[in-house]
Amino acid sequence: MQLRSVEGGALQRIGSAGYLIGALLLVVASLLLPRASDLGNVQAMQRTFAAQAVLLQACALLYAFGYWAVLIGTVGVSRAITAAGAAWADLGRSFALVATALWTLGFALDVAYAAALATWLAAAPAGKPAAYSIVAVLSPLGFGRGLFPLTVIVNGLAFTFLGVGMVQSTVYPRWGGSGGLLLGAAGVLLGIVQTFTGRERALTLFIVLEALTILWLVGVGGWLAWNTRSSRRGAGRTNGKDSAPNQGLEVTTTRTTG
Repeated sequence: MQLRSVEGGALQRIGSAGYLIGALLLVVASLLLPRASDLGNVQAMQRTFAAQAVLLQACALLYAFGYWAVLIGTVGVSRAITAAGAAWADLGRSFALVATALWTLGFALDVAYAAALATWLAAAPAGKPAAYSIVAVLSPLGFGRGLFPLTVIVNGLAFTFLGVGMVQSTVYPRWGGSGGLLLGAAGVLLGIVQTFTGRERALTLFIVLEALTILWLVGVGGWLAWNTRSSRRGAGRTNGKDSAPNQGLEVTTTRTTG
């Protein structure tokens, strides 16, 4: 008999910290993000963003750190699934890595976009056309036009596969896996729609999806923190040394013949 186990307690603590910190950073970034009154008036919107270029760059950094924290949480959550659902969890983790790389690229473009806006706004009249050409390339209507919806799709696939793995595992509550699965499927559909319509026309739907995702991160992260604390208390009340190491573990047992 061959036995394989993973220290679920430590992985769940990583998952909890990553999800809770990531959710906090995403909330702060969303609240601080500069907003334009009329998204249909592109140049008016760009002037608003140019006047708050530093804040826009700070928000891009907060978003980046938030998604990095979520990736850390996803690694912890997925690696604790070692029996049923492990293959799906591995797929979810792989897509999460790709999605985080795409988010990072997008936020790097946002930092450059804010700097280009400030340069355009401060440029002399003769230099404004050349400065604006850079703004046009870096804007959400330029390079970001195709990057954003594809990022939403890949991110949705990450949540979908991770949700399936959580549902099939014995480590996590079914509501957590089902919620991740539904959020992921909604993200894939929204990304497909935005591929053809652009981000702005479906921006409200994305904001709703992001809010629900943050709630899911808080819910799963909070459950992980509570479960880990309960496991520690249970281990502390146990006098025997053999039962404590199995707290928070998922064990795979295989039989070998020969």
